[in-house]
This record gives sequence, C-alpha cells and structure tokens, in this order.
Amino acid sequence: MTRNSPTPKTRHGKATSKGGRPATGSIKWRRNAKTGEMQWHAQVTLKDGSRPFAPLDAKIPETDVEGARRCARETSAYFRKHGMVVDRSRETVTHFAGRWCKWRERKGLGCVAADRALLECHVLPVLGAFDVREVAREDLKRLVAKLDAKAERGTSDEGRPFSWKTAVNAWGTVRSLFRDAQKSKDVALCVRDDNPADGVAGPDMGPKKSKVYVWPNEFLKLVSSPKVPLRWRRLFALAVYTYARAGELAALDWTDVDLEHGIIHIHQSLDAKRGRGLKATKSDVARRVPIEHELMPLLVAMRAEAKGKGRVVRLPGEHLSRSLRMYLRRAGIDRSDLLTSDATRKAMTFHDLRATGITWCAHRGDEPLKIMYRAGHADFETTKIYLREAENLSAAFGTVFPALPPLGSFATVSQNCETDDDNVSELLSKVVEAPGIEPGSENHLLAHLRT
Repeated sequence: MTRNSPTPKTRHGKATSKGGRPATGSIKWRRNAKTGEMQWHAQVTLKDGSRPFAPLDAKIPETDVEGARRCARETSAYFRKHGMVVDRSRETVTHFAGRWCKWRERKGLGCVAADRALLECHVLPVLGAFDVREVAREDLKRLVAKLDAKAERGTSDEGRPFSWKTAVNAWGTVRSLFRDAQKSKDVALCVRDDNPADGVAGPDMGPKKSKVYVWPNEFLKLVSSPKVPLRWRRLFALAVYTYARAGELAALDWTDVDLEHGIIHIHQSLDAKRGRGLKATKSDVARRVPIEHELMPLLVAMRAEAKGKGRVVRLPGEHLSRSLRMYLRRAGIDRSDLLTSDATRKAMTFHDLRATGITWCAHRGDEPLKIMYRAGHADFETTKIYLREAENLSAAFGTVFPALPPLGSFATVSQNCETDDDNVSELLSKVVEAPGIEPGSENHLLAHLRT
C-alpha cells in the first residue's frame, strides 16, 4: 500500500463505508403509525439523505434492547442497499394539524390555543405519525377508546387530572380537524374525499354538574360587606345586573352606555386568550340591553367619577373565579354549593354571576325571546336551560334584582370629582328611590356632584 493510497477508516476494528461509526440505525420505542401499537423503530438513512424511523419486528419486546439493535442493523443495511427514498406526498397528522391551527388563527378564532393543547396532549401521541389521508375509522375508534380509558381512571398518561369533559373536547377538536380536511374553505387543507370521523361514536359523557347561582339575599350580603373591596363589589353588581360576560365587561366603554335612554350597547369583547385587544362578542352579534332600574344610580356615580371617558370597569389582575369565592367566604356566605367542587358539583365561577342575572330575569317573568337576545345566546336551547331552572326554583328566589346598598358606601362620588354631564339631575329624577338606598339617595349624590 503506497503512502498516499486511501486507508479504510475503522471504528472499534470495524470498517465503515463513509467514515465514522458503522451504520447500525438509532433505535427508539415508539408508536407504529399504521397499527397504533408501541414497538421498536430504527432511524434509517435513505438515498435522498432523509432519516425517518422505520418499524422493526413487532415481536421484539421493549426489554430486548440488544435484539432491537441487531434488527436495526439489518434494517439499516437493507435500506442502504436498496437506495429507497421517502414518499414526499405523505403528510402526517401532526404536520396537517399545524397547518390547520395556523389557518384558524388567521381567521381570528379564539379557541385555537386550547385546541392545539388538546391535540398535542391527547391526540397527536396516538395519531400524529399517521398519514392524514390514510386515517381510517378504526384508527379513530382506537383514539376514542384511549380517551375513555383516561377519563375512567381520571388521569392522563402524564398523571395530570383528566375528566370526561376533556375527552369530549378533544374528540370535538378531532372531528373539526377531519371535517376541514374534507371540505375546508381553504382548498390547501382539503386533502381527503371523506371524513373518517363520521359515524364514529365519541367518548362517554359523565354526570353533568349542577349549575349554581347566588340568591338575592346572598348577593346583597356580598356587595354590602365592608370586607370586600369597593371595586370588587361594583364588578360583582355589574356582572349580575348586566348579565354580560367577563370579556364583554372588560371591553365596555362609557360611549357604549346611554344613561339618558337607559341602554347599554354590548358589541365587543376583550380578546384575553390571544392578547390582541378587542374582538366581537362570543355569538358575533351585538346587542342593546336595557339598564336594570336598580343599577342606574351606580352607573351615574361611576360615570361621574370617570368623567364619562374610558372603560366602565377594569378587571382586576387576580383570578376572577378564585377571588369571587374568597370574597364570598369573607362576606360570611359559606353555602357548600357555592364553594365545593366534586363529581357532581361545580364551585361558583365568575361566569356564574352572569348566569345568576339571566336566571333572575327568567324568574321575574321576562319574555323568553327578550332574555335570549339580552343574554346574547346564539340559540334558544341555551336560554331554555335558565327558564327551566328558574321555574324549578321559583319559590326560593325572593325579590330579584334588589336595590343596591346605600350609594354613600357603595358608589360614593369623590368630592373633588367634576362631571361634564349636565343631565345628572334629569337622569336621577328618572330613578324612583327604593327602600334600602338611604342615606345614599339621589340628593346625597347630587350634593357631591355640585361640590
């Protein structure tokens, strides 16, 4: 051998074809894209330079690492010898799901982040490696079975809490994904001629937790308590008496509040999930809601404080539902239905204040279609839930939308505040003084406004 002649490179005494270590194929215990079962795979190098994972003999157990390595060496050599290339026309469910989520984000949908989390945690570990064009009903049935198994034991594969509702939500996301894979308005997403989710039964549903509301006497106790900060008492009152969603309250501007005609225009919502400012309401329909009689003095006082500019209320940075339950306890309201979460009960959330107001409307006898419109429900079936609940509990409510606590303690206007509203006297003259608001009557408020 001459001095300049090439010398085969070796590693541990073994010759290699291109230098470095011999081609053995990296091994990994992972899910088979076609069968959905766990087995050994080897990462092989193809003619085009790509390095996909190829399934090995399914009979090799997870504990036989050495056997998997031997099989991987044989598989790697086979692929090198035959010069195979990857099929570029194939698109995995994981890749398609990424494109699908980006398309939905461009549409402005606010649920994309939650859908992406459901896919990554509960769907893609099962279907992610499948070709989106080849997913069959049997594959989705296996997915449903796995979701049911998680819900039954109450934990995910990572040990996190997992309920039947999470399983149902995950399945709903899968159905939407394959629906758009068949007939999306974006032609680039239409990769199938059928929808494999059609005809597949979804996860089992567990017991529905009962809704919870505050009684009028409990509400008054909450908004009258000196242990509850003023800004929180005002927020709780607005949530019940306007029956607006939290995001809608956060977006409410004083230009949307017509005190002269007693109307609140709810037409936008804070896009908190994506942090992109404002968006349309949940049902994409703007609505005008009459101001409840007992809420008018509070709105007049708050408008005077704000000089009629800016947001009506700024939501505190704290967790709304957790804070609500904390202040219920501080106010001495310890009814277990409000504070307990278990298999059949759900502790009260901030959203339940809106539900309280809607149920009060139904108990008062408001026309069902008016309730549907003022609540911003997309369909009447949702409204019927509140109608049935109000009918069932009619004897327990008492007087709904009671007069708010004295304005002197609940909505006092600063003596230094100024107002550009020349119609304050006229506005307050429309409010009939009710028992329970003295000494914070309209005269008390006007004394402050004229200072």
